[in-house]
Amino acid sequence: MENSLISMYFQDDAPYLRDLTRQFWEETLPHFEAYVSDIVLAEIRAIEDNNLRKGLERLIRKFEIIEITENVLELSNIYLSYRRLPRGDALHLAAASTGRMESNLRHLYKRGTQEMIREVNTKLRLPVPSILTPEDFFEEEEV
Repeated sequence: MENSLISMYFQDDAPYLRDLTRQFWEETLPHFEAYVSDIVLAEIRAIEDNNLRKGLERLIRKFEIIEITENVLELSNIYLSYRRLPRGDALHLAAASTGRMESNLRHLYKRGTQEMIREVNTKLRLPVPSILTPEDFFEEEEV
């Protein structure tokens, strides 16, 4: 899980996404093993707002930690050579792939990124994690 999904839990300026995220944390997440990478921990520790930082740390306190290894760094560089991404996103995706995660949860889904991950990971014979958002876990309500 990357930091935007964790931070969205406290995002008061986006009530729909905040509420959806909280619903996901309460109803869906308990049925899964949750992981964050070292990079997520570093991002959270860098937050200056003490209350927010402590709240985020409480949310992830029971999550497993994926180390940013040399293999993760190498794979993130390959991703960056294929697609223009923020370095942190490439690291998150590489950590999910090398950690054999089934999915990488994030709020900012980009179709081209998913296609690139599928192409690169297939060539390298790595699992292809799905990039999901909390909305992917809830059925659309009929009107």
